Amino acid sequence: MSDRDRFFEGLRRALGRTPEAKLPAVPPAGSRHEEVKADAEARAGELLAELEVSAAQAGWQVHRAASTVEASEYVATLAAGLEARSVVCTTHAVLDRLGLAALLAEAGRELHTISMNGTGAEPPDAQRAEHRERALAADMGVTGVDYAIAETGSCAIVARKGVSRLASLLPPVHVAVVERGQVLPSLDELFALRRHSHVQGDAGSYMNIISGPSRSGDIEQTLVTGVHGPREVHMVLLG
Repeated sequence: MSDRDRFFEGLRRALGRTPEAKLPAVPPAGSRHEEVKADAEARAGELLAELEVSAAQAGWQVHRAASTVEASEYVATLAAGLEARSVVCTTHAVLDRLGLAALLAEAGRELHTISMNGTGAEPPDAQRAEHRERALAADMGVTGVDYAIAETGSCAIVARKGVSRLASLLPPVHVAVVERGQVLPSLDELFALRRHSHVQGDAGSYMNIISGPSRSGDIEQTLVTGVHGPREVHMVLLG
């Protein structure tokens, strides 16, 4: 046995790992994925209530909405209070059910959808530039979410075809609409779902985890809000 082999043999024994010892079985990615989804659905009400508390502690302004009508009215009232002239949104399906376009149009406010769909006459670079300018000029951004985390008061948005992070990052005010059943207990469950998506080849290009308003600290450890992102964030809990 070489010195190298003796070193690692001593290390294994110190850790209690004998040649006969076996590593614990790791459940297949698919089974864990199904367990997480089932748990989130079974505990939907409990997890939504936990998120309401943790999100407020993280700096979100939280509103519980019993229906899509109540949720859309909250967003419209918020836009009116901000005197928002331009609002951008993503293509999350929940926003279609809210009917924001018609509601905001009645108040004379523009709603632009930020969607890189890869089609149309404009090349992708031109689309990106146009969407970026719209998001920079917007007074408010509205998005759905893919997941929310009860433990940390966070929401996660997975960028993919039709969903851009611009609506959640560039406007000074961000509104995230969370649906019942989208709330996970902790980041562990989130990463289990993302692992499954990666294995299935459907991971998207990146994922944003948003945990309250943008905060930046300088060398004197002074926190400033809204320098590198929204200064004000609202979470609408639907369900």
